Amino acid sequence: MELREFESSEVSLYKDFIGFPLIREELRDIVKYLEYLNRLDQDEMHDQRKMLIQSECGSLFLGRTGTGKTHALHCVVNEAKERGYYPVDGSTMLKKERVHPEDIGAFFDECRDKAEEKPLLIAYDDVKQLLGLSSSVRDMMRNAFGRSDRENPMLEEFRRQIDRLGDFKHPAYIILTSVQRRRNIDEQIARRFSRHVIFGIPSDKSRRALFDYYLRILGHKPDSFDITTISYLTQGVVAGKVKEIVSRSSYKAGMEGELTDKLMVREIKRFLHGPPVDMSLTDDVKIQTCYHEFGGHTLPAYAVGLEPILVTIEPSADGIIGKSLHRPSKNTPASSSKYFFANAITLMGSTAVYNELNRGTEEGRLNDLVNAARSALDLYVLKKPKLRMRVRRGDTYFSRGLSSEESKEEIEGEIEKIKDKALAIAKDIVRAYKNEIETFVEKHLFHNETMIRREIIATLKDMGVEPGTFYKPMCEALNALDYLV
Repeated sequence: MELREFESSEVSLYKDFIGFPLIREELRDIVKYLEYLNRLDQDEMHDQRKMLIQSECGSLFLGRTGTGKTHALHCVVNEAKERGYYPVDGSTMLKKERVHPEDIGAFFDECRDKAEEKPLLIAYDDVKQLLGLSSSVRDMMRNAFGRSDRENPMLEEFRRQIDRLGDFKHPAYIILTSVQRRRNIDEQIARRFSRHVIFGIPSDKSRRALFDYYLRILGHKPDSFDITTISYLTQGVVAGKVKEIVSRSSYKAGMEGELTDKLMVREIKRFLHGPPVDMSLTDDVKIQTCYHEFGGHTLPAYAVGLEPILVTIEPSADGIIGKSLHRPSKNTPASSSKYFFANAITLMGSTAVYNELNRGTEEGRLNDLVNAARSALDLYVLKKPKLRMRVRRGDTYFSRGLSSEESKEEIEGEIEKIKDKALAIAKDIVRAYKNEIETFVEKHLFHNETMIRREIIATLKDMGVEPGTFYKPMCEALNALDYLV
């Protein structure tokens, strides 16, 4: 069997591994470990080197597809090459459909010969056969399908060869990437690969860093974009999809002339929901949707201290005409009584616009009422934490798991009180900003169709609408309802 060099892309751990700060430190530690093995080798401290390799012979990079395992592997391989390691493509040992123990033995014999010349880093991307199955998974399969629990000879040989790495003339280290979960991996393999690097969903901070990085790579200026909003809209998106979104947006910009926030938001919506439905909106429907989304949701959120993120009247693939998103702020942190009440106010805002201005749309109001009831229930549970419940999507007010008819009536009554108070504040907001709503809707949102955080806030400030003008009345109403602010 002839060894093949692992072909890595031109990426650097110190320049191109963006986001995931804890994982970055772990990868840097692997590189330092490889440096230290080399130093022991040069100082002819072979017993110490052998002991170290027996305690850590390699790493497992684990995580779902698109989380960045392969990118991390290429970064580490390039750092190892700069430090004198020869990168071996581990897929050579598994190029057959059915791998036999002698194939594993032949591969490691070649590695041993290569290690006579220089240190080795054996890299295998997307490994399947070499990790085996944990005993619990094997037992489950045996009980479910009647399969034998007999040991796999190929895995036995792989373990035996791993245990011999410390005897190579120069250091050898293995990195395997896999979508397999740690708990499903053969226990003996997992023990030998004592370093497990888990790649998950990037945090908001890491997503912002990723968007910044990929925009720069493609020749754009990140400061020209509202990355805060773009990152917020991609919660739960893996790192690979961030790259895909920026790449596709940049390609479309190349066709249309300029990359804008709006174009990126459209690409995000397309990725999350699919292509838009074939729907043509009349001007009257667009105006009514504008009033519903801005006057009914975005402005109330802004007025009580939440941060508007997006308001759009463009149809989505799920058939929804218009959408508005907001998030907690420093004044109204998530999971606080103020946040749940502020959220109820923004949801009751669509009713306020419809009642006060005779604008907006009936469509969607029931869903707003259901979600307002859910926020009211979340608020109530802060006062009665022992109650476990959740509002069903099919109900307007309540829930399962209530202990008695009396508690059901009590909760129902409390939800109504909260919603009534929320509606009263929403109506006050709509009346106070009637002219501003009309200006924003007819001069801005109707024509732009989609506006994001930066545009929304700038337009409101130009009209003299300051954030949080109804924050104090909201807190006073919470106190009147006997909730801690």
